[in-house]
Amino acid sequence: MKFGKIDNIIIFGGSYISIKFLEFLKVKNFKFNFFTSKRLLSDNMPNNLTLKQNLDKLKIKYTVTNDINNNKKIYNSFNKKSLVLGFGYNWKIKEKLLRLFKNKMVDFMGIPMPTYRGGAHYSWMILNMSKNGGCYIQDVNKNTTQGISDSGYYYDNLKYLYPKKLKIPKDFFYFSIKKELFFLKKFLKKINQNRNFKLKKLNNSYSTYFPRLKTLKNGFIDWNLEGEEIFRFINAFDDPYRGASTFLGKKRIFLKNCYFKKKKGIHSFASGIIINKYKNFIYIAVKNGIIKTNNITDDKGKFIFEGIMVGDRFITFKKNLENSKNF
Repeated sequence: MKFGKIDNIIIFGGSYISIKFLEFLKVKNFKFNFFTSKRLLSDNMPNNLTLKQNLDKLKIKYTVTNDINNNKKIYNSFNKKSLVLGFGYNWKIKEKLLRLFKNKMVDFMGIPMPTYRGGAHYSWMILNMSKNGGCYIQDVNKNTTQGISDSGYYYDNLKYLYPKKLKIPKDFFYFSIKKELFFLKKFLKKINQNRNFKLKKLNNSYSTYFPRLKTLKNGFIDWNLEGEEIFRFINAFDDPYRGASTFLGKKRIFLKNCYFKKKKGIHSFASGIIINKYKNFIYIAVKNGIIKTNNITDDKGKFIFEGIMVGDRFITFKKNLENSKNF
């Protein structure tokens, strides 16, 4: 299929990659319209600004609507040389609008489809030790519901591997952004070169789904796990998130910036015990190893290194662990 010459891009949704792509379009003086929702405007981005703050900073105009299907501006903005590109929008596109777009709407997916559908894919990749990255331009049809189901078909994709040195979600995110922006620029170039795109079907026999994670609910450390699993778990809830949590006595604390060293001879019964404090680091016994960290905060975000003593023990209560597994 050929999209034809494009001189106007209509963007739905709101994410950091959409911000970077809008910034690129603006620099290139490419005509565009951006539609988002009130909920998405308040979403925090990795640069510590909300979507609205990013848009205002770049002086990008936008339209806020709770239902894109009933918004008059979208009907006035679209023409035969338009391309509609979705980035995590939270509307169900109805058939009337799909008929208007008529094969001119696609959706960006920043995951190695068909795997890692759902949410929090960087955190799940860290937990699962996956280094396979990817992004896709998928078709949008009546079966597409953002965050629930995709169309099952795509026009273009890019696969890549994450370097071994990447450790926390923020690392994965910034590496991915560069790949994703490169991919989007190349896709737009292909369209304007009048390339023919074949609509390909995803092999859903390889499909995986992992639910969204809420740090304050799902991020409790299970000290009964293997040391390396605990290390990956803490990393999975590191920046840009609040951190993995546990308790010191009855006080909830959060851990980030952890390092793991294998060490034979440490029994699982010792797991969670602070066995050393040295040069602003605490050393925590875990099964078959030691975790060290210098980033321990309380529930108000205050560093509490001085209040932790050698011989203290981190513990996560059974009720918290059980609740953390309910999505």
